Amino acid sequence: MARIGPEVGLALGLLLAVPAAAEDSPPGDWTAPEVAEFADWSVACDNARDCTAVSISRELVARISQGDQGDYAQPKLWVKRAAGPDARLRVFLDTTVWGESGGGEAPTTLHVYTDCDGDCTGRPYRLIAREPGRLELAPSDVAAFLAESAATPRAATRFADGRMHGIITTAGMTAALRFIDESQGRRGTVTAAYAKGPKPARTVPPAPPRERVRVTRGEEAEPHAAPAIEAALFVARAKDCPDVDLDGPDPHRARWKLASGEYLWALGCSGNPHAPRRLWLVETPGKGIATASFPRPEQGRAALQGVLPDSAFDPASGMLTAYAGRMCGWRRRWAWTGAAFELVDAVEMPSCIGIPLHQWLQTYRAVPD
Repeated sequence: MARIGPEVGLALGLLLAVPAAAEDSPPGDWTAPEVAEFADWSVACDNARDCTAVSISRELVARISQGDQGDYAQPKLWVKRAAGPDARLRVFLDTTVWGESGGGEAPTTLHVYTDCDGDCTGRPYRLIAREPGRLELAPSDVAAFLAESAATPRAATRFADGRMHGIITTAGMTAALRFIDESQGRRGTVTAAYAKGPKPARTVPPAPPRERVRVTRGEEAEPHAAPAIEAALFVARAKDCPDVDLDGPDPHRARWKLASGEYLWALGCSGNPHAPRRLWLVETPGKGIATASFPRPEQGRAALQGVLPDSAFDPASGMLTAYAGRMCGWRRRWAWTGAAFELVDAVEMPSCIGIPLHQWLQTYRAVPD
């Protein structure tokens, strides 16, 4: 963390000239580098190599928005697999719209779909209802469905009486599942989805352990400080928040006393009320103010420094949560350990098509203590 001491005099002019970057990319042009996209599919694996693929991508969303999609429903296929030699691949069908399952009849079979004259669906694969709006492909049918799907770009669902229910894109599914095979060390083994080989299951590496994060909780405190700390807060906000009115009131200003003895500060950092940002700093009594640093998931990227979009701290849970978009984008949570902020959870969804937050792709997950 870059520390700003109580003595701020000459440093003020220098600090005011340093720009800051807060997000992965400019607002309106956000990308999720932990999520890979292959044609119409998206896929991600987290730090324990738990992987999920879904029949949605930004390319598909753009296509959907440009034309009439026809008379059939557009359910989504999800493929999930944990790491390790014994984890099986599971295929789910999601019929929800904006996370709502709705009512009515559910499909009972899944088929591959081909272009033809007449019946364009292949053999039926049985769907098992797990909860409203969510069904699972029968485990005994998974291998056959994946093998048949390798040669087609679409799948279809039917009702129990044979009527068509929906059409699903499988363009990119094979590549997404090969990505999972590679990420989990399955290529060339009997456990792979598509990159099969003769190596036995025992050669697949086990899942790595998840990090454990010590969580320091806190309580709200009066957002006032000694003059030297107030001066340091002013300098930090002037440096990192060039769009704000430094002379006006700050409705986002807040302070919490942490159980480890430090104080956590939040300062408003955006001149746009529709794109709120906050600057986060840690005050150590007797040592001054330090800009908080927030690790990002995977990819070896530098931590976010100080400024987070759409963020808030919950002192009861000890979690600081930030969102880059609410309909799509990312959500990340961190906890103060007594020495630094550590990442606890990260989910991402680049495609804006009404997938609720609890179904976003997990890219990092630790175990909070």
